[in-house]
Amino acid sequence: MQTCSAEGYQEILQKTAHALSGVLQESEIVELLLKQVTSALSLPKALVLLLSREGDRLMIAGSMGLSDVYLERMPLTLADSPAHQRAMAGEMVIGPIAADGGLALPAAALEGVKRLVAVPMSVREHVIGILHLYLDDKTTFASADRVLVSAMTDLGGLALEKVRLQQSLFRIAESISSSLELDTMLQKVLEATVAEMWLKAGVIRLSDPKARQLRLVAAYGLSQAYLDKGDIHLRKSEIDRRVMAGEVVVLPDVRDAPEFEYHEAAAREGIVSILAAPLVVRAQAVGIMRVYSAQPRRFGPVAVNFLKSAADLVGLAIENARLYAALKGRYKDLKLDLADWRRFLVLG
Repeated sequence: MQTCSAEGYQEILQKTAHALSGVLQESEIVELLLKQVTSALSLPKALVLLLSREGDRLMIAGSMGLSDVYLERMPLTLADSPAHQRAMAGEMVIGPIAADGGLALPAAALEGVKRLVAVPMSVREHVIGILHLYLDDKTTFASADRVLVSAMTDLGGLALEKVRLQQSLFRIAESISSSLELDTMLQKVLEATVAEMWLKAGVIRLSDPKARQLRLVAAYGLSQAYLDKGDIHLRKSEIDRRVMAGEVVVLPDVRDAPEFEYHEAAAREGIVSILAAPLVVRAQAVGIMRVYSAQPRRFGPVAVNFLKSAADLVGLAIENARLYAALKGRYKDLKLDLADWRRFLVLG
C-alpha cells in the first residue's frame, strides 16, 4: 500500500469531495467512492454495504474486484456477525477473515485475501453502512491510512444523504401530485414520508377550530387499537398546542417525556420517538404531521428540516385540494343554474 505525505492525503480528500459533489445518483456515488478509495490505497478489492430499511441486514451497494461467488453470499445478516455489529456501532474493525464469527463469509477464502477492514460509513454520527477493504498478508494499514479511509468513507456517506434527501422529496412531491382528492393525497404522502425517513408509522391530523380538536385524516403503520384513542383535544395536549403554534417538536424518548400523555398506549404500540411538524396554509397552521420511530431517535437538524419540508409541501397541497373542491362545487352550481335557465326558456 502506498504511503502519502500529509499534503498528498489532503489532495486526495479534496479530489474526492469535489468528485462526489457533482454526482446525483446513489449507484454513481458508491462506484466513485470505491474507485477513489482503492486508487488512493492501492487495493484491488473493495465492497460497499448499506444498511437495509429494516436495520437487520447489510445489502450490497457496489463492489470492485470481487467474484460473483463471493457476492452471492450477501446480504449479510447483522445478527450473525458480531464484528459487523461493532462496525455498525462506529468502530473500524480490522482482522483476519474467518468462517465463524469473523469479518467475512467462508467464500472469502476464494478471493485470495487474508484480512478484512470494515470501515463504518457515518452521517452525522449515524452509521448507514460499511466499506470493506480486502488485504493480503503483506499489506500494511497505517494509522494515517485509517484516518484517510474514514474521511473518504464519510464523504461518501454525506453525498448519499444529499442524494437520498433530494430523491425522497421528489417522491413525496410525486405522491402529492397523484391526486386532487384531499384524503387520498394525504394518505399517499404520509406513507411516502414514513418510508423515506425509514420510520415505523405516522399520522396526519387536521384542525377543527370550533371544537378545538385535531381530527385524524390519515394514518400509517399504527394499529386500530392505538388509533381508537379518537380525536385530540388541544387543551389536553401540550405537544400539539406547541406544534399548532408553529414549532417542530422532537420527543427522543416518549418514556421520559412527561408532556406525552399516552405512555402505556405508546409502549404497547412499540413507539419510542416522535417528530411532529405543523401543516401550514397561508401562514396559518391547519394541522399536524407526526412520525414515529420504534427505536430511540434524536431527530437531528436534517430529519427535522426534512419533515418540515414535507409538511410545507402538504400545506400547499391542502390548499390546492380545497381550491379544487371549491371549483367542483362551483361547477355543479353552474350546471344547475344552466339547467334551470333552459327549463325557464322552454316553459316560457
